[in-house]
This record gives sequence, structure tokens and C-alpha cells, in this order.
Amino acid sequence: MDLKSSTCKERVDKLTAIGKKGGMDAFLVTSEKNMRYFAGFSALAIERFAGLIIPVEKGVPVVMVPKLEEEKAKDHSMFREIRSYSDSEGPGALLSNAVRDLKLEKAVLGVEGTLPFRFYRMLIEASSKIKMEDASMIFSQLRSIKSEEELKIMEKAAEIVAKGIKAGIECIRPGVSELAISSAIERTIKENGGESIPFCIVLSGSNSALPHGETSSRKVNKKDVVLMDVGAVYESYYADLTRTVFVGDATKLQKEIYNIVAEAEEAAIKSVKPSIKAEEVDRAARKTIEKAGYGEYFTHRTGHGLGLEVHEEPYMVQGNEAVLQPGMTFTIEPGIYLAGKFGVRIEDDMAVSQTEGRMLSNLAKELIIL
Repeated sequence: MDLKSSTCKERVDKLTAIGKKGGMDAFLVTSEKNMRYFAGFSALAIERFAGLIIPVEKGVPVVMVPKLEEEKAKDHSMFREIRSYSDSEGPGALLSNAVRDLKLEKAVLGVEGTLPFRFYRMLIEASSKIKMEDASMIFSQLRSIKSEEELKIMEKAAEIVAKGIKAGIECIRPGVSELAISSAIERTIKENGGESIPFCIVLSGSNSALPHGETSSRKVNKKDVVLMDVGAVYESYYADLTRTVFVGDATKLQKEIYNIVAEAEEAAIKSVKPSIKAEEVDRAARKTIEKAGYGEYFTHRTGHGLGLEVHEEPYMVQGNEAVLQPGMTFTIEPGIYLAGKFGVRIEDDMAVSQTEGRMLSNLAKELIIL
């Protein structure tokens, strides 16, 4: 058994142990990310049905995919019971047969909360006596604890994104557009092994005051602030980093804001350790910014979980009493945004070790004036 298959087996064993304790008979996995987590691959189904039934006690996991994904499943799935359907057949009969073969007609089935209604209806048509329960938190909690293998992949992902941001910084100068800077970042990420770049946000001048602004054709001017927020995927895992730089000069206010945000990020990073609540990390950053008098301009949470998705558990936000555990991974990204003027955000990726926080990203964050 190779490393990948043993990892998937371990994940399934943990899932079925939880299911058995919770009175579930099986799980139905349909999302791309959870398929990849448990089966080692994901089908490019788009609107078509693709799923994985994992029995809790009896029977082997069954992979169900569209015909055009069958060979991919055979090559990459950790489970060998693979069934497919053609577009003309549709998936209904395939799902019904799998339910019957696994004797799940009266099962308690753990499903994802995001299960599309049309797939829910297919299950009811397969057997009206199936009882469905939302297992989203079970999947999320399992995925939130990363192995050392996953952490190393995420460190590599962060290294690749850091190279992209460095390339972006190198091409920033008056007259260069946000789109051109974004292109330089994306090209470098792809050249260094990045699989995909779901977002590469470059915001200059007053655009930087928009936490989720859109990269535009605006050209950089002297004395502009330029904010770069980049997310990229390596071996299916995300990295998400943000840096803010200044062009030509930085005003006293800009330097003040940058230093406050940097101090807030450092306070949050230092607060990370096992057994504290996620909201305490948010509080560490927020307290620093509020003390400086800019609390109302920090308009979002301090961070979000990171892994196979760019936003997942745990979230560093007020009210989240989830206790941090070794292996959890997330961003730390405080910011201050002065509408119509400029904004500053600094973002890094980190994990919880056995005793403290562990940085996954390694990108300089001193104040840079280009």
C-alpha cells in the first residue's frame, strides 16, 4: 500500500468510526474537495453527478462518475469499485443500484450540507426510506487537522505564491497597470509549479481601500499604495498571501497604518497555540488596531481556515469558540481600509504545532517603498 492509499484509508477509517458512533450507516460524498480528500482524486463533473458512497460497516466504498471521467477514476481513485454512467443514461439508475447493492434502502446517510437538490431528489427516488443527516461538520473537522505531509505541501504552495508576489513587486512602477502586475504574478506562479490561480487581486491607489476590490486597467502613480492578494493551488492545496507596498514615497499616515497592521498581524501570530479559542487570535489583532484608534476600519475577520479550499474551518473571528488543535491551518490577515484613500493588509499562512504557531509562509513584510 503506497503513501497516498494508506492516507485515504486512514481518513476513511476515521470517518467510519465517527459514523458508527453517531448512528450512521454510510456517507455520500459529492463535492470535489471531499472526493479528493477521501478518494485521492476528484472528477471534473461540472453539472453532472459524481459521488462516493462510504459504508460505515459492511461493503466497500463505491465511486460513481460520468463515463467521460471513468478512466481518470481508474487511474487515480484509491477505491477500485468504480461505476459510471453515460449522458444518455443519466445517474439515477446507477445511484439506485449502488444503494440497493450496499443494502442502504433504509439507511441513515450522512451527506454534505451543500448537496444539490437534484441529487437529493435522486436519493429519495432510489429509496424513500433513506434518512439523510447533514455531515458537513464531520467532514470539516476531519479536514481541518492536517498531517505533516499536507503541511509540507502547503509550505510549498506558500513558497510558490511568495515567488509570484516578489515578481509582482519587481514590476511595479508608475505607468504599469494593475492587470500587468497581476499577469507577472500569475506567470511566475505557473512557471514555479502552481496548478491554478483562483484569484490574483492587485489594487492600487484608492482601489486598495476595497478589501475585495477587482483588478483593473488602472495604472500605478507615484505615491500610490499597491496591495496584492494572491491565492494559488499546489498539489490541490491552497496558499493565500497578501502584501502591501508603496510607490515612490509613503506619507506619515501610510507608514503609521502599515506599522499598525504589521503589529496587529504579529500579535495574532504570537497568540497562536493549541487549546486557545479561534476568537482569541482575532481578538489579539483587533485589540492592537482598536488601541491605535482604527478599529472601525478593520472590517473583516482576522483569518480563515486554509487547505483543499481557500476558505474552510477554522475561522479566526469574534464568536468562534472552536479550540485550536495541532495541525489546524489558517491565514492571519488584519487590515485597515480608509475609504477613498488607501488600504493596507498583510497576510500570511500558518499552522498550529504541538506547542505554538508554525509559519507556513516565509515572505518578508517590512515596509517597502519602490
